[in-house]
Amino acid sequence: MDDADSRGTQTGEDKRREKVFDDVIKIISENMELSPMEITSDLNLSTDLPFDSLQLYEMVIDLEEAYDIRISDEDLDNVSSIDDIVDLIVRLT
Repeated sequence: MDDADSRGTQTGEDKRREKVFDDVIKIISENMELSPMEITSDLNLSTDLPFDSLQLYEMVIDLEEAYDIRISDEDLDNVSSIDDIVDLIVRLT
């Protein structure tokens, strides 16, 4: 298949990542009481979305429950953006 034939089509991995992204946005918007439209993939969690410890804990619990995964403290320490969260979830699932 050449590039012209593959344009506009999403792979299963792309669709999965998009679904995870949408879920992460929903969970963050609910925990931070923000509009989902205000949250972009490159937002930094500590500077752009300054979670307090309770909000961060609730977000992690919600993500773990939504995906039946365990997010370690070490994994969480390596997350700085929304994209990082999505990548982590995709990797753990």
